[in-house]
Amino acid sequence: MLNSKPKALTRVKVTIVLPAFNEAKRIRKAVEEVKRWMDKTGYDYEVIIAEDGSTDGTDKIAAELAKKDPKIKHLHSDKRLGRGKALARAFKQAEGDVLAYLDVDLSTDMKHLKELIDAIIKEGYDFATGSRLMKESQAERPFKRDFASKVYNFLVRFMLGSKLRDHQCGFKAFRKSAVLSLLDDVKDDHWFWDTEILVLAQRRGFKVKEIPVKWRQSGETKVRFTKDVLYMFAQILRMWMESKRSKKFLAFSILLSVAILVCLALWSGFDLSILSKADLRLVALASLIYIISFVIRGYRFEYILSKLGFSVPLGFCVEGVAISQMANVVIPARVGDLARVYVFRMKDIPVSKSLSGLTVERVFDLLIVILLAFVAIIAMNCYKLVTTPIYAVLFLMLILGIMLALARMENVVGRIIRDAGKAMRKGFTVVALTTLAIWLIDSLVCYIILLAFGISDFAVVILAVSIANIAKAIPITPGGIGTYEAVMTGILAMSGVGSGVAFVVSLIDHTIKNLITVALGGISLASLNIRLSDITCERLESIQ
Repeated sequence: MLNSKPKALTRVKVTIVLPAFNEAKRIRKAVEEVKRWMDKTGYDYEVIIAEDGSTDGTDKIAAELAKKDPKIKHLHSDKRLGRGKALARAFKQAEGDVLAYLDVDLSTDMKHLKELIDAIIKEGYDFATGSRLMKESQAERPFKRDFASKVYNFLVRFMLGSKLRDHQCGFKAFRKSAVLSLLDDVKDDHWFWDTEILVLAQRRGFKVKEIPVKWRQSGETKVRFTKDVLYMFAQILRMWMESKRSKKFLAFSILLSVAILVCLALWSGFDLSILSKADLRLVALASLIYIISFVIRGYRFEYILSKLGFSVPLGFCVEGVAISQMANVVIPARVGDLARVYVFRMKDIPVSKSLSGLTVERVFDLLIVILLAFVAIIAMNCYKLVTTPIYAVLFLMLILGIMLALARMENVVGRIIRDAGKAMRKGFTVVALTTLAIWLIDSLVCYIILLAFGISDFAVVILAVSIANIAKAIPITPGGIGTYEAVMTGILAMSGVGSGVAFVVSLIDHTIKNLITVALGGISLASLNIRLSDITCERLESIQ
């Protein structure tokens, strides 16, 4: 504790920092409220306005307040430092034994201020933070932001090992010596600063208290929802990839992948002689056909962007998609989706538009994969029926009917993709058909490899590829290696394909697709003069 004697508590000095960027409308009232509540605590205090490159006159108001009141200090920056850097700068110049900061909107009820400070002074904690997500908390904010906050904080706990429930509440206090010991290790300068300082504090063994608060979102916020959600997620990935947890997970996932493949080989009775039976000409043909799918993927994304009001050359779209697909193979946690956002910033495509386009792709991929699996199941159960001419026509009509029914879901898709909904209603058919073509090619590649072993069953292949790709999306092994082969081997073996051949087919199929993806991604990186490190988490900070 700073001092255990009650009569000496008033000698402890508290510094309250108010980070302010374009807060001309609120800064005066915020300072008055802070002073009013600090006077009630009985502690000696100072208020620092960390004014961060404002352009709306906040600097003039802050200077005026500081001139009139010796308890108020004004730190000005000519250019924007970022919220985290502005706080760190203020903390280093603060006189207080206890440092605290509050968001200028004062969304957190100020009745909690003394409790926050007392957690450091009287209870002996090194860090104290308000929490909107504890059972005792009372928080009022829109569902979208509440949901995003809960997902974000879950990811911080799961990926970074934090024990706290809320990391971003702008209502925190620190023991000066403790927070100063961490400032130089914090890499983020903006919104993620709060999370990073709390995660580092826990890792270094500091005592952290979480305080339930009453909180109500103000009418205005500096947070740009789409961009900042992406930015914050990139920062979580950056910290995770720097941590021991990521190295342990990567080692575990690689071992798991190898273990799955070894178990499959043993279970299937794999023998190298099986490989010698393959017709290499068909394997080569399958490889060439798979390359075509990247052109279609590029065209699909180009078309989606055109519906969002942006014109991007087809060649660049193909390269951008290839890079993102490659990143999903070689970098953990599907960073490829974020990498595509980075790449398309080169063509001045806003982050929100790239994300909308990606969301469109993912929705259609899921719909088409499910549709193909459904059709394959029908075909497998009614194979003889649908091979007769009249029933073949009826079966095609059924497929078209399903496609039309899906087309009627355009309004649902539009609600999922708010930014792109109106534009996508006109492009629904094209995106659906190109997505169908992509996944049929994916299935055709596997089918040709199966043909290389003298076996023909397209319906089973479609089912195997569809379900294997759904399983592959679960990021427990690098690039889905192991999980993809396990699902495909199982489905092919249950359909009557020998288990040994089923395993080899799945292994060749996935290996070809991964190698081509990495090769095309590498060529695209060279063509656009980008390094792989440019699209990892640290560089993704620049997209904000």
